[in-house]
Amino acid sequence: MLRRTLSIAIITALLFTMISGCGFKDIDKRFFVVSLGIDTGSAPGMFKVTLRLAIPASKIESGKALTEVESLEASSIAEAVRLLKSHVDKELDFGHCRVILIGKTLMEDSVDETLTWLARRRDISMISYVGMAEPSAHEVLKLRPVSERYPGNALLLTFGNEGTESSYTVTEYLFDFVRRRKETGKDAFLPIVKMDPDRNSYEVNQVAFPDKKKLRLSLNSEETQLFNISARHFHKSAIAFPYLGTRIVLALTKVSTSVDISTGDIPVVTFRIRAKGYLEQSPPRFMNGNIPKIENHLQTELNRQLEELLYKIRDAGVDPYGFGLHYLAQYFGNSKDFEKWTKAYPYVSFRIRSRIQVDKSGQIQ
Repeated sequence: MLRRTLSIAIITALLFTMISGCGFKDIDKRFFVVSLGIDTGSAPGMFKVTLRLAIPASKIESGKALTEVESLEASSIAEAVRLLKSHVDKELDFGHCRVILIGKTLMEDSVDETLTWLARRRDISMISYVGMAEPSAHEVLKLRPVSERYPGNALLLTFGNEGTESSYTVTEYLFDFVRRRKETGKDAFLPIVKMDPDRNSYEVNQVAFPDKKKLRLSLNSEETQLFNISARHFHKSAIAFPYLGTRIVLALTKVSTSVDISTGDIPVVTFRIRAKGYLEQSPPRFMNGNIPKIENHLQTELNRQLEELLYKIRDAGVDPYGFGLHYLAQYFGNSKDFEKWTKAYPYVSFRIRSRIQVDKSGQIQ
């Protein structure tokens, strides 16, 4: 019995020696990657990876966020990340990386390899925000806004609903960007992130449209707002219209859209949009006039602006609205139907049908 007990004790001791130690590292031995930037390198086939690292601190104050920016070039993104580990004294942790920026030059080339690496990394969240940096992700991530209380907090509040909510800012997630790149009949979009050195802040008021391979079109701020309203139903918006020598501003409270696509050799896309709101800015006693006449004028102006935007997007060869996908879903299309749509899309015509309802003139009559 004693010999059996001794044997069990020896075997147990041997098993304990075979068990490896815990791989967990304390928080003070980690660098949390809060932002990731990927650009083209200085030579063909090279990538420049920029990491914004958060340094844990016990005191939180605006403008006192402890952060460090590291960048390095390599033949692949994975190699650049591995080499960056040799430039820091702590373990890199991508679990808190919520913002991913892709440089404009890389978007103009191809992002297939970049998206493949991002999708395969298990420690990078697919709900991270993704955008296109101009002129480069490295230049944008070097900026340190004074208002930041946490490292990387400024961009996170810009894209999320916790901070500002602007009709000029388009938000895109990594999972949706990857899905749109592979989806039949629907193309991707990305917010354009610029830096404003005079104000020491970020500027996010434009959108970029890549096709399945590379960048095709960028919109200005006014067109970006119209896209945000018509494609994403962003109702916290204000649209300005000229009217009888003055300018009125309609603040939207509700937006809804519907699409109908006809059959035929050249399909016709009928885009219906219904908007409801109040006049945020207008001349005195403006609402004492003919309200239906005012609404008709607003509808005519909205039809013109939206029609110009849709034709501009069509001529660029991209489809962020997903008209192609809607066409296939409406007529139970197969691959041959999509080939027909692809050939006909450059010649598709648009008909805009808008309905605007003006509720009131704000708090005063």
